[in-house]
Amino acid sequence: MWTRVKALVWKEFLQLRRDRFTLAFVVGMPLMQLVIFGFAINYDVKHLPAVVLDESHSQESRSFVDGLEATQYFDVKHQVASESDLRKEIDTGRAKVGVWFPPDYARMLRSGQTAQVMVVVNASDPTTSGSAISTVTGVANLRSTQVLFDRMGLGPSSRPPVPIEVRVRPWYNPNMRSPTFIVPGLIGIMMAMTCVVYASASIVKERERGTLDQILVTPVSPLELFLGKAIPVVIMAYIQLSFLTLVGYLVFQVPVTGSLPLLYLCAVFFIVPMLGIGILISTKAQTQAQSNQMGMLTFMPMVFLSGYVFPIEGMPLFFQGISQVIPLTHFINIVRAIVLRGVGLEAFWPSIVKLLVLTLVIWTAALRSMRRASA
Repeated sequence: MWTRVKALVWKEFLQLRRDRFTLAFVVGMPLMQLVIFGFAINYDVKHLPAVVLDESHSQESRSFVDGLEATQYFDVKHQVASESDLRKEIDTGRAKVGVWFPPDYARMLRSGQTAQVMVVVNASDPTTSGSAISTVTGVANLRSTQVLFDRMGLGPSSRPPVPIEVRVRPWYNPNMRSPTFIVPGLIGIMMAMTCVVYASASIVKERERGTLDQILVTPVSPLELFLGKAIPVVIMAYIQLSFLTLVGYLVFQVPVTGSLPLLYLCAVFFIVPMLGIGILISTKAQTQAQSNQMGMLTFMPMVFLSGYVFPIEGMPLFFQGISQVIPLTHFINIVRAIVLRGVGLEAFWPSIVKLLVLTLVIWTAALRSMRRASA
């Protein structure tokens, strides 16, 4: 049996070597996505272009602007002379934020009244605008505290301590780096793509070329045929796991704080159900084009509902339920738990249990579909 399986596995690798497009997909796609996601996608919004409409022309307004620039979240490009100029800068996209000081800003501060500052934010990008609003609010609160102390006649040496001091300790990603969040999830994404797309296409390709019937008339059993198709996919998935983990560590400084053997062991609980999805697609598709379309139709919801891009807690309850039947959701949780938090099986065993249940359901459907397709 294993001699025939080994021959089928060798045949798959020979076909992969001849098929340059598939080889580029297996090798080049993970590298390309890792570079794009790791370098280009950044949730740390800094150096937002800003303009200032300062009708106050005072030391107080300049001090406020200096506080904004000191945060490094804003780059004040220049000052504008009117409201229409400020609107034009925002409309054309040359500025994301506009800060408007009214003429009585300094006078209101000096007289002990409440001075107002208008901050105009381009909210077409919620991530950018949310970061800008929270930063400006923080600068304003700090400036307000300083002004209150000055009004009380308290100098720097005699100011009372702040009643509440919040000390934030971000664990597992202390520098709040985007690659540390992105790369572990990308490991699951690329392994899922390989298992679904390649596993489904390899069988459909044999059927489309007419070589599947030739294989079936040989002494090869259906189980041996399946193993011959599945083992190369498993090997490629583990190669991608090793490659992405190594590049993430060397290039993007993503720490691997947990056990790599445990990560490799848990990967099999994810690869098996994803292979089942690929086999299920292969029994439904008649051509490679159909296989690719069905694979992408299956793959895209996995990416968006797995928690890789958007937090599951922020989704409606209906989509939260769907995310729980996606194997990628649980594997991303496992990868981040091992790689970033350095925890063991006791921390994520519910995800393993869910993957086992999903494996049972997926493979039951795949085997039934295979029997109907061969009948």
